[in-house]
Amino acid sequence: MASTPMLSNRSHLTSTNNRYIVSLKDRVQAEKELTFLQEDGFRHLETFDFKEENFPGMKGDMVLVELQDGSSAHHALSQLSQDPRVEFLEPDEEFGLEDFVGADAAQLASEEAPPNPEARRRPNDLNRRQWGLDNGRGTDIDAPEAWARTVGRRSGGPVIAVIDTGVDTNHPDLEDNLWRNPGEIPGNGRDDDGNGVVDDVHGFDAYHRDGEPEDAHGHGTHCAGIIGATGNNRRGITGVNWRTQIMPIKIFDNSDKPKTSLSAMLRGVAYASNNGARLTSNSWGGPSRRRSLERAFESSRAFHVMGAGNDSQDNDSKPFYPAGYRVNNSVSVASVDRRGHLSGFSNYGERSVDLAAPGSSIYSTLPGGRYGNRSGTSMATPHVTGVAGLLLSLAPGLSNAQIRALLLRGVTPEQDLQGKTVTGGVVNASNSVELLFRGRGVEGSES
Repeated sequence: MASTPMLSNRSHLTSTNNRYIVSLKDRVQAEKELTFLQEDGFRHLETFDFKEENFPGMKGDMVLVELQDGSSAHHALSQLSQDPRVEFLEPDEEFGLEDFVGADAAQLASEEAPPNPEARRRPNDLNRRQWGLDNGRGTDIDAPEAWARTVGRRSGGPVIAVIDTGVDTNHPDLEDNLWRNPGEIPGNGRDDDGNGVVDDVHGFDAYHRDGEPEDAHGHGTHCAGIIGATGNNRRGITGVNWRTQIMPIKIFDNSDKPKTSLSAMLRGVAYASNNGARLTSNSWGGPSRRRSLERAFESSRAFHVMGAGNDSQDNDSKPFYPAGYRVNNSVSVASVDRRGHLSGFSNYGERSVDLAAPGSSIYSTLPGGRYGNRSGTSMATPHVTGVAGLLLSLAPGLSNAQIRALLLRGVTPEQDLQGKTVTGGVVNASNSVELLFRGRGVEGSES
């Protein structure tokens, strides 16, 4: 079975919670400029913190409002949408998490091939179940070959935001590689750095709007381990990056059937860029296209890696978002199994899905200091995010266009992926790193 936060929404022309995202044509300089919202029957709840320096493509502010009289929704929405200060508005929809948890943790060890004898640098905790990093079949991402060049960096390395269900910040294989907010003093109950969040030492819970992005579900912790479980520490597993800075951003609640909202997603993307994330990993999505979220990703200075989804469908004809936004600062990722074949659950698209990565039976971290297997494009996505992290550890000045070019030009071609993805290949860490060293794949690229 496959594991991915697939978002199912209850889409209506009017919001079920009377809340709406309003995109304004201009930036708001003073609170009094928003009085027209109240005149139109709306209460201003929040102005999303999309700072101009971190979201240069966003010309106007976005605000969250609540309709004060639900019985007059049609008239009020019509009035607001025609206001010359408003570019567009859309419901602050709530999304449920359709979880497909892989329960295949026991099968991999007996099927795994011996380690690649030509691996050039191997940590003492590269688990033989981590077939996606290294195996004897040639269907891995050639991580040991890339590690001969770099194993990632904490100090001076890229901050990688995992926008997901949160991360177990006490996991012994993750705690050393968590981002630490330099402006926050732990546990003093204050917003020391003035970013609007109290005690956000390691990250942000965008759903509950606090500084405790703990994972009550497991999905985000699993993705974080693939990117950056501490390497060479004789414990558990290693991530694609032995050393890195993972910024947990939680956009789901803690219920048995987790849910999120469009406003939580927007807060998460804003926090990531405003607090220095160079990369974001997004293993979630659904069929609804939302202009506000597309604008947030597109306007951000960060590079975004996005899962293509687990519906076994062609995204060219039936798009899956946010992977389907096709913004220039992102890639969309499909999943392959250990044979190098497209995973049976994976979405694909010759024009809309850029490349693939290992996503079937992936062994990684789970909450409570545990480890286990999960499957999905959710697991493929952080493999690609991790490779982007290695590239930036070597060349922090790479533009988004250069990161994208190095990832796409470095793939290992796979016959089964021809006509299924843009590149027809699987991400290859070693190839991309070598392209960087040879200066290929970066020339002529502009951010």
